[in-house]
Amino acid sequence: MTQDSPGRLAADLARYLDQQQQDGTAWYFDEGPVAAAAAATLADPPATPVEAATPAALTPPAAATAAGGPEADAAAAAKSAREREFRAECERFVRETLTQIRNRPVAPVAAAPAAPDLFAAAPAATPDGPPAAPAPVSKRLALESLAAEVAVCTACKLHPTRTQTVFGSGNPDARVLFIGEAPGRNEDEQGLPFVGRAGQLLTDILRAIRFERDEVYICNILKCRPPENRDPERDEADACEPFLRRQLAIIQPHLICCLGRHAAMTLLDTRASLRSLRETVHFYQGIPVLATFHPAALLRNPHWKRDTWEDVRKLRALHDALLADAS
Repeated sequence: MTQDSPGRLAADLARYLDQQQQDGTAWYFDEGPVAAAAAATLADPPATPVEAATPAALTPPAAATAAGGPEADAAAAAKSAREREFRAECERFVRETLTQIRNRPVAPVAAAPAAPDLFAAAPAATPDGPPAAPAPVSKRLALESLAAEVAVCTACKLHPTRTQTVFGSGNPDARVLFIGEAPGRNEDEQGLPFVGRAGQLLTDILRAIRFERDEVYICNILKCRPPENRDPERDEADACEPFLRRQLAIIQPHLICCLGRHAAMTLLDTRASLRSLRETVHFYQGIPVLATFHPAALLRNPHWKRDTWEDVRKLRALHDALLADAS
């Protein structure tokens, strides 16, 4: 494991943030001619987050250009100052997180105690000696085997009302894993996590930080939809947690992002608010965990998009730093 010099880390982070500024603005805006035109003219998020995703609150580019004057200059200066502040905060966050990771004992994610060894076939006896070493099973096959167990699970009160279980989807070798709280109606119907409007927004957010969905892995704390999309209950989360732990044990992600307070509180076993959880990095079985808003919450509260944008930029910066640190 190598440690980059402070100057190199800062330079790499600056180049990365410049790239994100150019590529990552479109998901801020709802569809519509005014929003589309405004999004095309912005190189980074609006200076103020309030109503950032509402087309009526955006000034058309022509009008904005005509307005000009001291107020426009002041707004541009404020936006630039916030970006500089964020860059400094992001660099500090990455550096401090790398230090924490380097100082922690390295240990793989532990599967639930009763979980079978999904990575090894049964050893076969040989006539000339002891049993042969177990042959490794691919992560994809291990996940398929676990998904088959989940599909027939009756461990909690949700199974009678589900259409089907929603196990997870994505790259079995993903370095980054996103965890939501529970399937919704569309997920229950299709058997896939994060579909519908919230799922499309998550796809847009991922692309804004240069991830495709098939590069990452996406799942939920619960594998069955709670009635009327209510919040997960403690006994339901307890029943599903062994499956989640086994998913993590198979995938072995390098970084986890919790989407929403219920996912973060359940995974980290805490009652802390999402606001406080977003302020720092956490660890689950040795894996760094970041928390941000659930995409469905952003659809209801678009003024949180600016905070989410900064959260996921930190996530990507930390991902790239971890990748470089391991080389």
